[in-house]
Amino acid sequence: MSDEDFKNDKTALFWLKRGNDSFIVGNFEDALYSYDNALELDPENSKIWDNRGVVLADLGWHSEAIESFEIALELEPDNSRTWSNMGVSMGASSRFEESINCFDRALELNPEDDEAWGNRGTAYFSMAKYDEALKSFDNSLKINPNNPGALAGRGSALRFLRRYEEASDALEKFMKKAPKDLLHMREEAWAMLLEIRLIMGREKE
Repeated sequence: MSDEDFKNDKTALFWLKRGNDSFIVGNFEDALYSYDNALELDPENSKIWDNRGVVLADLGWHSEAIESFEIALELEPDNSRTWSNMGVSMGASSRFEESINCFDRALELNPEDDEAWGNRGTAYFSMAKYDEALKSFDNSLKINPNNPGALAGRGSALRFLRRYEEASDALEKFMKKAPKDLLHMREEAWAMLLEIRLIMGREKE
């Protein structure tokens, strides 16, 4: 049996599951290969297009990811997860206004999505709109008080708003609650916390 015969002998569901399994263990290239094979057999499946977009984003190919999400949304316009996923790739491409529009649409469909709120806050933060960022991080934390990205983002937004005591409290809370494997985020939070303490110390002199 040739490689082409082998591929065609499998169902779209087989390739979707294979892609999902590969994604879970971090084998993104194989996941992409599997989703592409699934789409050859079932090109109208929005879930596969969405999953493919997530893999492309994890590979750092955000333009291609956005194209995949756009196709998914043509097939299923009211999928909040896909809108949120596209918002992340828009933000990673420095298309922040479009990113926020995607998160707004996701939140219209699912206002209880703490990740979408947190990522919306990150987009506003990247535009130096710290008040708007803080509102989004706070909304995220109302839904999930342990969301590490929103905890860190809240502390960062408060720091740039010069609300140093609140920023220090938020970052300390992040350090206590954040998983140990978020090493880069923890290092950034610790550096900002030290900076804030120095600023607060100088203000008391």
